[in-house]
Amino acid sequence: MKYFVFSMLCLGSLSGIRAQNPTYPPKDESLNDVSLQAFVDQLEKAIQDRDQTFLYTALDLDVERGVSAGDILRDFKTEWDTDNDSSAFWLQLDRVIQMGGVFLHDTADMTGRYQFVFPYVYDMPLDIEDDYYSIGVITGKKVNLREGPKTASPVRVQLTYDVVWYLQEEQYGKTQSGTSPLGGTEWFMVETYDRQQRGWVNWRYVYSPMDFRVFLYKNKQGTWRISNILAGD
Repeated sequence: MKYFVFSMLCLGSLSGIRAQNPTYPPKDESLNDVSLQAFVDQLEKAIQDRDQTFLYTALDLDVERGVSAGDILRDFKTEWDTDNDSSAFWLQLDRVIQMGGVFLHDTADMTGRYQFVFPYVYDMPLDIEDDYYSIGVITGKKVNLREGPKTASPVRVQLTYDVVWYLQEEQYGKTQSGTSPLGGTEWFMVETYDRQQRGWVNWRYVYSPMDFRVFLYKNKQGTWRISNILAGD
């Protein structure tokens, strides 16, 4: 289930608009549900306070056959280093929530555990032929696409919520540079979806639907819970 949801959600189409570059502006549908908004407010406060107790209480992770809930939680803590107040996990969690999220409408989700997702980028409609691992979205207005991986580099063009490709190093030489505060790449070489513009963009302003994401659902008691947190496939 963890890996199936994405493919089902993204079989929408960007085809037919390659002549001009598509955009995917931000949206936050959590504001449309009072109970969800209240849960998100609590989660945001927990992030600010590094409140591990609230986080662990809010988790409702999948328990696999033969694996106890305690083991799942232990593995979660180890994977994300959540007991560490300085862990990049808290910064990642804050980032995706601030980006806004959307309700999912996945008829293949028979569990009902994937009702909402942060960030909104995850639900971007893609053409079935697109490479989900190589595509991303510019997450700001008038974001500078630069000639090199530094703020002093000349600006080629400014992008606003454009859909882009992350370029592959084996094809274009060095396409990633530096390290961000989150421990990932600081600058990415990207190309607009229509292949008309290419340059470097700072990590703060581009996001992949396959990057860190948080799934939520409302249980039978009417309480919102975190059903999964993933990065990659």
